Amino acid sequence: MKKILLICLLIPFLSNAQQPAQTIQHFFDALSVGDQAGMKQAITPDFKLVENGEIWTIDTLVNRMAKVRPADFSRINQLEILKTDFDKHSAHVFYKNQALIHAAGRNRQVNWLETAYFIKQGGQWKMSNMHSSVDASFQTTWELSGFKKADAENPIMKPDVRASFYCPIQKKLVGWENKNVLNPTALVYQGKIHLLYRAQDSLGTSRIGMAISEDGIHFTKQAKPILAPADDAFKAYEWPGGIEDPRVIETEDGQFLLTYTSYDGKTARLCSAISKDLQHWEKLGPMLASPKYINLWSKSGAIVGKETNSRVIAQKIDGFYWMYFGDTDLFMAKSSDLRHWEVCENAENQVKISVLQPRSGYFDSRLVEPGPYALIRPEGILLIYNSSNAANFNDPKFPKFTYAAGQALFDANKPYRLINRSKQAFIWPDKDYERVGEVNEVCFVEGLVHFKGKWFMYYGTADSKIAVAIGR
Repeated sequence: MKKILLICLLIPFLSNAQQPAQTIQHFFDALSVGDQAGMKQAITPDFKLVENGEIWTIDTLVNRMAKVRPADFSRINQLEILKTDFDKHSAHVFYKNQALIHAAGRNRQVNWLETAYFIKQGGQWKMSNMHSSVDASFQTTWELSGFKKADAENPIMKPDVRASFYCPIQKKLVGWENKNVLNPTALVYQGKIHLLYRAQDSLGTSRIGMAISEDGIHFTKQAKPILAPADDAFKAYEWPGGIEDPRVIETEDGQFLLTYTSYDGKTARLCSAISKDLQHWEKLGPMLASPKYINLWSKSGAIVGKETNSRVIAQKIDGFYWMYFGDTDLFMAKSSDLRHWEVCENAENQVKISVLQPRSGYFDSRLVEPGPYALIRPEGILLIYNSSNAANFNDPKFPKFTYAAGQALFDANKPYRLINRSKQAFIWPDKDYERVGEVNEVCFVEGLVHFKGKWFMYYGTADSKIAVAIGR
């Protein structure tokens, strides 16, 4: 009888000790599959989460997860309860949360140290507050990594002295890529990688060519450029320097938006064009078209997008599309329709805001410049950026003026808020074809696609040829 009584007395205590942990597990299981109703079953109506120094409601959490959840997202949570303190109607739980996450074809592990405060309501433990912080004892990464240069095939593209087309301005056949090919953008279209690249003729005029590949390494070029200066309304911006450095992204209605730099021989201007088939393009003109900016130097526009089944589609954040641009600091512009853009300015002094700057003593000590599109990921907005090493107060590992690439992470809801950035370059010139050419010591990244479970990153080498690095 005494043994039975002792067991009966222990059952409520064991239930008390176990239930908060079960509530936490239920909450994260629901979060992993986007089950908002299941999450709300585990919390009080006034639930608050302290995350990244911000206070979130359950709606904030759900909305932010939805924005960065790719189609292949999955998450498995493993909890380790460190300590539980009970009061009569409340409890504190201290625990480790290890999440195994698969997203956008990539597996990663993130570890948090968390505390949760519970209130007992109707005989059930409901979570009222949670404080979350990444466990610094575990190494986590937000960067794309593991890229290896395809040394056996690189450079994968070189100039072709045989390629010619009829220039409508010069009114004669010209060798449109007989000097250099460089700085390609890329996308997956109809199951193949399409590379849109800058090509220079012997006079230095640039045009955009296209090549297509089934494996991401071996490309077949088209005979003529797909976008070139013409005797049209934009000739004043594009001649004689041409059309440079393309970056492509899809639109939500299935079109393709290309940002590029027009160069009249004196001033670079960031421009755009749109197409339904990658072959026929409508030029939209300068993107920074206000009287204040139209005649100022601007280039290199990387629009924020989200990857879905190897397609990167421009995404609105807080009602706008966003674009990083610049080749000294990085600046921003926003648009409601992808055609009309407004430079983001400080309201107090009407000066454009700088969201990423060069750093003395680092590989990016001279300048920073966008790479491909900016990619929405679970951790935030990932931007691969190009950089140059200064003449002094630089990174002594690299020669002065070396172009190498780093990565920056911005807030997925505040694209102008920098969260993190690379301390080291992740790709830099170390091959002969990268070190010697039209401009020495250059790896300049502009193309990135997720294709057949791998990341293919395309870059210009010494402003002369094109190469690829592949990661998972």
